[in-house]
Amino acid sequence: MFQPETNACREGSDSQTPPLQLDREPSFDGEAELTDESSNDGSEVNPKTNAYATLLQALKAQEPARAPARKRRKLSNGDTNGQEIASNGEHDTIGMQKAITKEPDFPSPRPEEKKVDGVQEAESDSDAEVGDDVSDDEGGALNRSSIDPYERHFANAESNVLSAHLATPPEKRWSTRPTKLMHPVRITMTLPNATEAHPLRPPQDLKFKNRLTAKAERLWEKLDTTQRDLAMPILQYMDIVSGARVFQDPAMLRDVVALHALDHIFKTRDHVIKNNAKLANQDGCETLDLRDQGFTRPKVLFLLPTRQSCVNLVDTIVSICEPEQQEYKARFQESFGGADEKTWSDKPQDFRDLFSGNDDDMFRIGLKFTRKSIKYFSAFYSSDIIIASPLGLRDAIENSGDGKEKKKGHDADFLSSIEIIVVDHANALQMQNWQHVEYVFSQLNLLPKEAHGCDFSRVRNWYLDNNARHLRQTIILSDFLTPEINALSSTHMANIDGKVKYTLFYKGAMLELPPTLPPNTTQTFLRYDSPTPAKDPDARFQHFTSTILASLLRDRHSKGTLVFVPSSFDFIRLRNHFATSNETASLSFGAISEYTSVREVMRARSHFVSGRHSVLLYSERAHHFRRYQLKGVQRVVFYGVPENPIFWVEIVGFLGLGASGSEVGGGRGAVRALFSKWDVLKMERVVGTERVKKLVADRGGDTFDFV
Repeated sequence: MFQPETNACREGSDSQTPPLQLDREPSFDGEAELTDESSNDGSEVNPKTNAYATLLQALKAQEPARAPARKRRKLSNGDTNGQEIASNGEHDTIGMQKAITKEPDFPSPRPEEKKVDGVQEAESDSDAEVGDDVSDDEGGALNRSSIDPYERHFANAESNVLSAHLATPPEKRWSTRPTKLMHPVRITMTLPNATEAHPLRPPQDLKFKNRLTAKAERLWEKLDTTQRDLAMPILQYMDIVSGARVFQDPAMLRDVVALHALDHIFKTRDHVIKNNAKLANQDGCETLDLRDQGFTRPKVLFLLPTRQSCVNLVDTIVSICEPEQQEYKARFQESFGGADEKTWSDKPQDFRDLFSGNDDDMFRIGLKFTRKSIKYFSAFYSSDIIIASPLGLRDAIENSGDGKEKKKGHDADFLSSIEIIVVDHANALQMQNWQHVEYVFSQLNLLPKEAHGCDFSRVRNWYLDNNARHLRQTIILSDFLTPEINALSSTHMANIDGKVKYTLFYKGAMLELPPTLPPNTTQTFLRYDSPTPAKDPDARFQHFTSTILASLLRDRHSKGTLVFVPSSFDFIRLRNHFATSNETASLSFGAISEYTSVREVMRARSHFVSGRHSVLLYSERAHHFRRYQLKGVQRVVFYGVPENPIFWVEIVGFLGLGASGSEVGGGRGAVRALFSKWDVLKMERVVGTERVKKLVADRGGDTFDFV
């Protein structure tokens, strides 16, 4: 079960020193630190142009095609690039010299003998060479730059398109297209004025890597129309903010995003390898300016709520790329997996989906991809994909290093070159601590404080100009949208290709109440005036104490009043008022929040059912993490409308539970809810899209009854 307060644990890491990545990730989870040191064996020498070489080339051109030449392996014989021993005692790498290419940003695997999950295996020479994954782009990238989203997105950045976009005043950069309704999903596109909207194309026209094409076509066939409308902008590097995650099937969205991330990683690697070959074969008098890298290696970041969600994502990645080897997989399964021994037959489906398996919210892990393998727990500066919770990643940033390196303190340079960030189940992250999400976004695409072995002659110009955030793709997936999510998207979504927003058309949660409610249950919405969002908490408190609380004090014999409080700050303020105010001295009450101990929860529930406590304060976060079934509720007061519309149905449903929890409560149920014009998003989910405008803007009165 999730614990609201968790202690920082230590994640495993390894130390790898390719030219672009010299630092190490702090150790984590108390595991022994893993090392993976590798370097380039020897330097590349440009061929000299002379008559003898020209003659050899002419002779070779006349020879018939042959089988590929045997690959040469450089054996370490007393040099420093020989076999290295990892800190856990396993053989890690044997250096090898490449005849043609070198990979400053994406080092290919060396021939080596290593243990994969305790099994001794030999890695073939072919694993270190450039295969068909590179050649499938050869010769065609320039011709289809208008089709391949990867080519188009980053080619525009290198041209004058980005400059023209940035030269436009911010208020004139964007234009919002009319909302398109694909019932029940509403689609709104915001596109830059400096460029024309590119057509949305199916995967058959998106030029996936050869190894991913078949998977992309099979996945596309499984998607319905609405899911395809979301998948196409994702695959074409547009920003996404979706409040229809559940309706669009979270598993399908995970498949689409994982496919897109892998395609981006593989294409980036192949561009680097091909440019390495060009540099190795250039003439002595020729100077090539090849810009194909960022400051550091990590390119994709996933922010997820629990370790189990990380396991689900990794399983999806593995099923798509189908690696021949998975290094340290057993350790990953041990650290992130775990049998689900909880019995949640009485919990709703959304609760089981979120908290099943390992529900720890403190984790981070790096994934490194080679030609035929995936390595778990790679150091951040050696990783291609970073998967973390906001809390775990913030801990890594603020407390970087381990042992002697811990004195470095703050280090977010590994986020300087993130080109795709995915925030999945954003509404669950908001229930944890949204400040951690905002902090992570504030650290993205900043200029690094250290070089970390970066070859600046290969860094893309828009990285050097500090414009990387305009090319970064941000994908936010949520069950519903909140002001915090909208503010995050407005602040940090600056993608030059525009943004697509998905929202649902709501019928209203108040129409989906269970049939066990008392007859003629009335749902009353009380509107109060609030001048600004900053003053809204004070206006809400003033209205509650002068109306709702005053009526409770007048009717001292009333029992079974449940007060549901969405905000943690409002909950603390209200609890302190009940405990210290003279006017509430005669009113007995209990309080249940996410931090209340199990013993205190049992006592508060028992006293509430028996009538010893006439009022019970209940926070939304407590309901999110515990989903208690509260008995003895005779009337419900919503201090504020809940963010999750499912909670409205469940809380009002408590009226149908008697003291025993099974019988239907007698009498007429009463539900009251306070709201202001700043609660329009929450109110839309509860009363419905068609009714919310009337409730917020109606001047005929401030009380609205629904029977």
